[in-house]
Amino acid sequence: MPENLYRRGEVWWARIKVRGNEYRRSLRTTSRTEAKQRLKAFRAEMDHLSYYGEARHTWKEAVVQYVQTILPGAVKPSTAKRYLVSLKQVGPHLESLFVDEITPRSIGKLVTARTRDKATNATIRRDLTAVSRVLASTVAWGWREDNPAKTWDREVIPERREPIARIADDDIAAFLAKCPAGFGRVVRFLFQTGMRQNEAVTLRRAQLRPATKEIHLAKTKSRPRVITVDGTAWGTLNEAPLSLSHDYVFTSEHGGPFANFASRFVQIRTRAGTSFRCHDLRHEFAIRWLERGGDIYDLSRHLGHSSVKVTEMYLDYVGQSGARERAQRKRSEGKRRAG
Repeated sequence: MPENLYRRGEVWWARIKVRGNEYRRSLRTTSRTEAKQRLKAFRAEMDHLSYYGEARHTWKEAVVQYVQTILPGAVKPSTAKRYLVSLKQVGPHLESLFVDEITPRSIGKLVTARTRDKATNATIRRDLTAVSRVLASTVAWGWREDNPAKTWDREVIPERREPIARIADDDIAAFLAKCPAGFGRVVRFLFQTGMRQNEAVTLRRAQLRPATKEIHLAKTKSRPRVITVDGTAWGTLNEAPLSLSHDYVFTSEHGGPFANFASRFVQIRTRAGTSFRCHDLRHEFAIRWLERGGDIYDLSRHLGHSSVKVTEMYLDYVGQSGARERAQRKRSEGKRRAG
């Protein structure tokens, strides 16, 4: 029997000396074979204590401390909510590890596991961002010396987009027929402007410039931008009733800003018998812009894309064959001017 193992009743225990101090721990098993395996893990932990002068910290411990001490106030609430979802999803894949055991190979295994979970590539990227934030905190706490989630090459996770489904006018009409007036007003506005859901739902009157029909968007997915909308969209804005208690443009039937807009959208979609998603309104706006002969660079700026290359995904859905050629010609002209 190894000298570090002994029994108390039927349960195996381990004892190890570090720097003159004896540490004992229940191995929580009655199996001698299993006790030997758990002893190895205990010994590795004690080796770390002997070398670093402190006990090892688990991933679960790191997440708890990050959520309690770092996350509040570090990012906006919507981002914090996404981090919490990601940390919950990756938990089963990392919680058996000590923080110092997480390596680039561990991150690779996590990506493979999340792929098997059928998570989208965009979701996996968000998961890695959340993991990286926690590991960055452990570096600051002195629990480890590097951040393998930050240095792991994310280029091996290409952005994968679901095929875009076109929305027929009849589908929009069927959906709007099932909407309360205020909710339907937001949906029409999204369809008329291509704005993101959150940009429209949180839109305030201080952001509107009636003289030029401009909307100033400061809180966006990427950088702030100013967009100009047509008369139809501005008419939808003018339909929205004024409130004395707040300056949100769009209000619910209760008189306040919309809450749980996304879940309500799904509920109304089910009642209407339609299948398009809220974000598909943005896609449809973009495709129709190009079908009318609109400039793809202007569209890219209007949508707030990081690059016109992102906007080019809509060219595959445009009936006008010359749209792609015009975009490529303008890019070539831009490169020549830059050179």
